[in-house]
Amino acid sequence: MSTAQVSTTLALLAIVTAVLTGFLVAGYLFSLLRGPGRIFALAFGEFRWLVRGITLPLAWLIATVATAGSLYFSEVAHFTPCELCWYQRIAMYPLAIILLGVAISRRRDLLPILLPLPLIGFAIAVWHHYEEQHPARFANSCQIGVPCTTKWINEFGFVTIPVLSGTAFAAIIVLLLLAWRTPSP
Repeated sequence: MSTAQVSTTLALLAIVTAVLTGFLVAGYLFSLLRGPGRIFALAFGEFRWLVRGITLPLAWLIATVATAGSLYFSEVAHFTPCELCWYQRIAMYPLAIILLGVAISRRRDLLPILLPLPLIGFAIAVWHHYEEQHPARFANSCQIGVPCTTKWINEFGFVTIPVLSGTAFAAIIVLLLLAWRTPSP
């Protein structure tokens, strides 16, 4: 596969993941309300029941795909990671390993301890995306490697590497919270 094909595939996965994650968050929020939006609440309840046994493996899969994509971009496509990319990697790479152990052992009691990693990674991804969108403001912000304002990919006019990363972190956060709050099958 070419770099363009990998970028497009990962962008499509990110869009689908973002839509499903948004659906879960909306469903949860509407489940707290009575009246309008009840369809989201019902759908959320059904989805929650449907995925109750696979939320941790799904979180692991997302972390693993994000890690593999990151490694592809740097090692195969030879994109030099900026400083903020490195910080996002520091948060994502351990998730791919730790979530595998948590998914196998089903140790849901570890989820609150694990949650800070994707939360921090998500915050960094949001900041990185902000820097990409305002390059004039942050011309001298990153001192390691390439500037953090460099857009190595820009699929569909909005999916850049920080968007890929942020989407993965957001989905992992939602899945961890769902796994933590859902009774076992």
